[in-house]
Amino acid sequence: QFLPLALIILLSFFNMPGEYATGATGGSRYFSLTPVSPFTNPLHTKLTKVKDIPYYVTEKFLRTIHRDRYQLTQVERMVEKSYERYLFDECKNQKAYKRNLELKAKKRITEDERTKLMKKAAGFELSRCLELEDFFPQSVPEKDKIRHNEF
Repeated sequence: QFLPLALIILLSFFNMPGEYATGATGGSRYFSLTPVSPFTNPLHTKLTKVKDIPYYVTEKFLRTIHRDRYQLTQVERMVEKSYERYLFDECKNQKAYKRNLELKAKKRITEDERTKLMKKAAGFELSRCLELEDFFPQSVPEKDKIRHNEF
């Protein structure tokens, strides 16, 4: 008797996008971090701790939620959290790419090839990691920081 109801409830949990859903819209129906239809109107965060995070909204958003400061603050918090997650994931990808370059360099036969790949690895800037440290320093453990505070 309760089985169909329990099944519906269970399935609804599996179909809900999580807090860190992926994709162009970050799993949000309110905004996208990239300009993809119907999210074509650019905005920047103004009401959160981290200012000037670019995001895109729909025409309907501009007519409704954008006028309500409370709702706009809620959406901007979601933008901030999505951007933090995006930077975290991109930083992880950049570190993996750099580590892969270093490993490839160690496996090269000639000294010239090793030197060339090690230079490429050394010159590869972890730009998203730096951005993550700048905007969200509390989310990066001290041991993982690229820039260490110099006094």
